[in-house]
Amino acid sequence: MAEIIQSVTQEQWEALLSELSSTLKNRDKVSLLRLIQQYHPEDIAEVIDELDFDKIVEIVRTVLLSDVTYCAELMLALEPATIARMYAHLKAPEWAVIFQELSDDDAVYILDLFPDPAREQLVSRMPGEEQEDLRQLMNYPEESAGRIMTTEFLSLDQSATVENAIELLRANKDIDPVNLMFLYVTEKEKLVGMVSLRQLLLSKRTAKLKSFMRTDVIGVHVDMDQEEVADIVSRHDEVTVPVVDDQDQIQGIITVDDVIDVIQDETSEDLFQLIGSSDEELLVRDNTMKIVSLRLPWILTSFFGSLMVVLIMRYTERDVFGEDAARIFTFVPMISAMGGNVGVQSSTIMARLLSSSTPNWKEARTSTMKEARVGLTLGLICGALIGLIAYFWGGIGLLVTVMTAMTCTLTAAATTGTIIPIAMKRLGFDPALATGPFVTSFNDFVAVCVYFSIVYMLRDYLQF
Repeated sequence: MAEIIQSVTQEQWEALLSELSSTLKNRDKVSLLRLIQQYHPEDIAEVIDELDFDKIVEIVRTVLLSDVTYCAELMLALEPATIARMYAHLKAPEWAVIFQELSDDDAVYILDLFPDPAREQLVSRMPGEEQEDLRQLMNYPEESAGRIMTTEFLSLDQSATVENAIELLRANKDIDPVNLMFLYVTEKEKLVGMVSLRQLLLSKRTAKLKSFMRTDVIGVHVDMDQEEVADIVSRHDEVTVPVVDDQDQIQGIITVDDVIDVIQDETSEDLFQLIGSSDEELLVRDNTMKIVSLRLPWILTSFFGSLMVVLIMRYTERDVFGEDAARIFTFVPMISAMGGNVGVQSSTIMARLLSSSTPNWKEARTSTMKEARVGLTLGLICGALIGLIAYFWGGIGLLVTVMTAMTCTLTAAATTGTIIPIAMKRLGFDPALATGPFVTSFNDFVAVCVYFSIVYMLRDYLQF
């Protein structure tokens, strides 16, 4: 009878963590192994990531001695920072055993977390064919399709029969079943089609693959950006996609689980960029100075942007507005904050739209005009509200000034919040960079400049 492996619920999480800690304290490795193997490796990884690092190492070593396959899956599910630290605590032969249980793309994922010299040392200990496959994947650019593809797939010439295909499947029964969902059909080594297991089962054994193969194959190039691959897979609802080179020769396949990982990584990266940091923090969370070095450039961007605002306010207070400064400056924080909020909204929406394509000039112009209209409408609404307050504080002159400034500021913020991501995309940068402190500081600067310019132009005609 098959053994059912449990999945950890939220209620069981604390209890399992406590039981693991108790078993480790008693140094009962048999009970520890029995307890761990009752659950999925992914669930155990999530739980033990809360333990001290030395206890995680002890668990990994215990599992490695008894169940290499489970250990490999457990290692893959750990936090990146934990895997990176694990390098120094396992010997090279132990890593070699773990890598042999992983697919090529998963092995490369772990190797990428290690220092460069360590990668070469570990790869050199792999058997010849596996070593060659790993080196091939690691030679592709980071963030490319080739970096996450697996070379475990089956292909046959289009002249082969169903009988040939079934024999090939039987001879490669150890390959991950997900990678065997499709058999890829070639002609003179070029990819021309694919057939599913269902098609093979329903076809006559003497039928040739070219007679019923699917020819509308969705493929990607080895150098395509991983984010574009994820967009293609999600748009076409594919489970796997073949990866081809310049000659249309299939080099590997990308499965949906790898695509999910890419989407999660990109989401995490965009989130860190939004707050002015880097997802590299996940790998150095115990290194304070490294975290400071990752955040400091963004903080300095905000610092110098704010400094420019301070200098403008200092100059205008002393030399331009004089006794009117206090009343005029009252509205600066609100106008600046509103401009920053609208700018971040526009830049975030635009960065999301740009995640899968680069707009032409017509599309860019249309998007910019649309956001400008949104900013104008928001500016009129917010300007009218703040204008009413300004009227009771300073009369019709202050009302017109503040309302005009709010309207112009939000329109300008929405426009720049759209233009900056588009410009970064066309220059080859990640548009998500435009959603962080840079665009916030820039919009603060623009807001203050617009506000003071309008005040300066109107102060001679309107009585405050």
